[in-house]
Formats: sequence, C-alpha cells, structure tokens
Amino acid sequence: MIKKICVMFLVILTASCSSLENKTRENLINIDSKLNSKLELIQKDLQENNLISLKNSLDVSLKERYMINKLSEYNLSKMKFYFTKPEIIKTTAKNTVGIRSGEEIIYFNLEYKYSNGDWKIIKFTERR
Repeated sequence: MIKKICVMFLVILTASCSSLENKTRENLINIDSKLNSKLELIQKDLQENNLISLKNSLDVSLKERYMINKLSEYNLSKMKFYFTKPEIIKTTAKNTVGIRSGEEIIYFNLEYKYSNGDWKIIKFTERR
C-alpha cells in the first residue's frame, strides 16, 4: 500500500512539474513579443521626435534620465535608429541601440526588466 502511495505521489509530482515548464515557455514567448512591440513603438516615436513612450518605459537612475533629456534637445526625426534583436533571459533582456546622425554613430547598451506585465528600461549606458 505504501509503495502505491509513493508511486502515485511521484507521478503527480512529475506531471505537475512538466505542466509548469510548458506554461513558462508560453509566457516567455508572450514576453518576447511584448518587448518587440514596445521597441517598435519606441523606434516609431523617436522617428517622429516624440520621447513620451521612451520616458514612460524608464526605470533608471537620475544620471541616465539626464542623458535621455539631453537627447530631447536634438531633432531626432533626422536621425536613424538601429535596434539589435533583444537577448532575453527569463525576465531580463539586453540589446544595443545605434543612433546615426550624418556620418557619426553613437551606440547605447540597454537593459530591460519585465515586471507587472510591462517591460521597463533599467539601464541606459553609452557604449565606448
């Protein structure tokens, strides 16, 4: 009788763990598409010289906010923005953004965190 209970317990345990793994994979696919759509929205707004969606996505330090505010002093509609495909690891992601103005290209490393159903930029640093 004890052997049957142990076997049933192990079967239930393995079945529940495997279903959790599938749900996590499905959620990661949703998370990936949310980040891609957010990046497309930010890129479109930047091309129109609009920083509202970028500022709403920030969860960064004061120094990094200062850098974003300095960007708003320029006419961004004349610049080209290049986003690399984000590298997603669970609920964090990283990518690189290139801003081209004429012949000069400035690169920034961005780090994102997924919390409360939305992606937030947690780190915005210039790459050297």
